[in-house]
Amino acid sequence: MPPITRLIVQEDVSASDSYGSLVQECLDGVPAAQRALFNCLLPYLKSAVRRYIWSETDVQDVLQEAFIRIFRNLDQFDQTKGQVHTWARKIAVNVAITEGIKESKRMSRLDSNSVTQEHEVYSDAHEHDVLRKLDLESLLQRLQLMPRINYNVLFLYAVDGYSHDEIAAMMDITAVMSRKRLSRAKQWIVSRFHLDGTELILKKSMSHEMD
Repeated sequence: MPPITRLIVQEDVSASDSYGSLVQECLDGVPAAQRALFNCLLPYLKSAVRRYIWSETDVQDVLQEAFIRIFRNLDQFDQTKGQVHTWARKIAVNVAITEGIKESKRMSRLDSNSVTQEHEVYSDAHEHDVLRKLDLESLLQRLQLMPRINYNVLFLYAVDGYSHDEIAAMMDITAVMSRKRLSRAKQWIVSRFHLDGTELILKKSMSHEMD
């Protein structure tokens, strides 16, 4: 697993899939099992949704819709093909991406004249001085400064494990464009950070832009 992925998902990797029996009880209509499965999945799905939706109000709306779809389609979950928290995460991420695209279109209509320009600044290799080490929360905040379309592809591919064909279908783009956006996201990171083991270190020459 790439170092950046370990940094981003370190709060998720310890999640265990011990929910198999709960799924069957939910299908049998046991209310306590439904509540238990909800409580087990909530922290995991909330973490995944927050990677794509940054307003806490919108996070709650996305989670509500995601859980409706999860319980509505629980009979389609196949335990022989994977773990329920992975299956549920895909549903939640799909809802988050869909809502994020809708929100982007709404914002574009509200301010069609507003154009965010991405200024790439490259520094000499000798300028990779260590300014600060980013904790997980700070790392996510930093990465959210990159163009949203590139950010989404980066996280879908590197963190949530989607293929470029799957990303293309979700975002209504081509697989070639998905690859281009992933490349741009990587270039954005490389131009601003120095990778030291599993730590992303903000380049000194970029500190004034990131603060």
